[in-house]
Amino acid sequence: MSLKFQLVPASNPTHYDAFKNLLQEYAERDLSDACNSTIWRDMAQLPGRHAPPQGQVLLAYAGDELAGCGAFVATQTPGLAEVKRVYVRPAFRRQKLAQTLTVGLTENARLRGYTMAGICTWPDNSSALALYRQLGFTPIASFREPEKAHLLFMGLNLVSH
Repeated sequence: MSLKFQLVPASNPTHYDAFKNLLQEYAERDLSDACNSTIWRDMAQLPGRHAPPQGQVLLAYAGDELAGCGAFVATQTPGLAEVKRVYVRPAFRRQKLAQTLTVGLTENARLRGYTMAGICTWPDNSSALALYRQLGFTPIASFREPEKAHLLFMGLNLVSH
């Protein structure tokens, strides 16, 4: 059975608290190398760079239940929005929610005037890499700080979508 998900843009402190709680859950459950992640800084500075007009958080609901989240933020590369923090709670996995969130985030970034969406992930994150390739992301140069060079960087042209 496939659930219908509703994507809600974060617009108030309650939304950002829900996002922060999901990020905490993600860090504890699924995040590779959580000790060295910028997720802690992001949680401490919400809404910060995740707020419109440069950024956006989307919360995914299945009915009244919070099922997942994702965000995009501006980067130092003009026109490039980084899609990040796509997280789906275990009970809602394998129902295309990560795809729904990623498409929603790239579309919102396009509507905000970004011309490219970028994603970085671990080389061994095979399920995420498969999803990004399916959505049309291709390898690009790093758009992050040099110490993140061990990650894989992928981009999607938003002008042609």
